Amino acid sequence: MSLAFFDMDGTLVDGDTNEYTLSYFMREGLAPTISFEKVKSFQNMFFEGTLNIEDFIRYAVKPLLKYSKNERDELLYKTITKTIVPHIFTGAKKALEFHKNRRDTIVIVTSTMDYIVEHVARILGIEYYIAAPMAYDENGVLTGDINGIVPYKQNKVVRIRKFIEEHNFSLDNSYGYGDSINDLPMLGLCTHRYAVNANALLKAKVNEFGLIEVNFRE
Repeated sequence: MSLAFFDMDGTLVDGDTNEYTLSYFMREGLAPTISFEKVKSFQNMFFEGTLNIEDFIRYAVKPLLKYSKNERDELLYKTITKTIVPHIFTGAKKALEFHKNRRDTIVIVTSTMDYIVEHVARILGIEYYIAAPMAYDENGVLTGDINGIVPYKQNKVVRIRKFIEEHNFSLDNSYGYGDSINDLPMLGLCTHRYAVNANALLKAKVNEFGLIEVNFRE
């Protein structure tokens, strides 16, 4: 039994889950304060590795601040089922099945907000996830703040090491899957390192980090 770490956007999902959800909110008139151009700007900085992730999170959470926990959960489940599930890569499904058959422990590791990732994980039958930890009030309502370390770039390693310590897991014979330069610190922890649909920035690091290139579109 091994650990298998999967980045989410671009690795499990063909595209950006934040873009999918925010676009749906805008189409439904739920996010009048969100600018699609601003979201695309954040997305471009993410793939270039220059994004201040906290700035994006505090921007992207705005449409959900007005909802109760039950209202938010209902909206997000509906949104994710409609807009994200259809974009899960064929290859990602095969990789997840491979690890489930081996009884490996699968963990989603992403800088996306925990209120999105929990639904994606549940739909995919994944028990564990490491995501941007959001702050909630005593009734489970989002405050708009961040409550801990966002697993982005090197902080993916920080959060993974904490996760391993808490659960008494081991990195021996571990697997890592990522699609962007931001995933390199996480991949560097793992025994088996997979570059999923790698862009030019990640391709340039294949030999240096001993990455195996895979195409999850197939």
